[in-house]
Amino acid sequence: MLSLAANGIPALYELLYNYDLPLEFIKCPLSPDSRGEVERARQYLPVVLHGWGPPDYSICSPSVPEPELLQELAEKSGTPFVSAHLDYTPERDGDMGRGPLLERIVNNVEELKRLTGKEVLLENVPWYAHRSRPRYTTDPEFFAEALEIAGAWLLLDLSHATVAAWHRHEDAGDYVGRMPLERALEIHVSGPRETEAGLNDWHMPLRESDYLLLEQTLRQTPSVKVLTLEYMIREKTTLMFREPEGPAVMLQQVMRLDELRRRFNHRAKPAPESSPGAAAPPSRLP
Repeated sequence: MLSLAANGIPALYELLYNYDLPLEFIKCPLSPDSRGEVERARQYLPVVLHGWGPPDYSICSPSVPEPELLQELAEKSGTPFVSAHLDYTPERDGDMGRGPLLERIVNNVEELKRLTGKEVLLENVPWYAHRSRPRYTTDPEFFAEALEIAGAWLLLDLSHATVAAWHRHEDAGDYVGRMPLERALEIHVSGPRETEAGLNDWHMPLRESDYLLLEQTLRQTPSVKVLTLEYMIREKTTLMFREPEGPAVMLQQVMRLDELRRRFNHRAKPAPESSPGAAAPPSRLP
């Protein structure tokens, strides 16, 4: 069954104080104060743990940072899995070829599993022509290879995918469809926005095109377990796009996503055992 999560921002806690929201998880950390974020969130719900140490950590980094903090938060949070970006930046991570990079990814995934006892999800990231991230690391085929050899699962960020497709001059639906969707355990959703520099991952409210892409994607992700709203409120971006923001905007998105996931869960519900020839599908979780 598909669970619903949302970013642990102040607007969410204001809503949780006043409403019984249809959420199973709070997603954090969102800042360097990972311990404080997890402790606050656990007063309400379990946490989907996405980050715990330096904000620029990636599965492509030379080593896993702050392992003791990771172990502590993996236990405290109640997280179903841990995740990290697959974000290779040569200036930060060291200049290396495809083979050594894949080897590093494998080693880091194994270390995350050892430290936490959890399955590991790798998140796709955007690609921008004017930045140093090599284009091939956002190829769906490279992502599929990395997941396969590392024994990891996919955290599919649809905003990241939409931005990457825009800058790669590809259709977003086609780009997402080439990702290893059968290995997706979590999906992130938020609204990208276009500026003079092109489409960017701004974590703004979802638009109709974002909901349509999500519905299309859910039909292709049989293993997905968590749908996470990554809506953020930043004064700078709110003023830039002159859009409403705040708890009411977050509530509207949560309720619409809840309605969408209810339809997904209804479709995914196994047939009764008494039905002729019916059998529950095998679990795809490890």
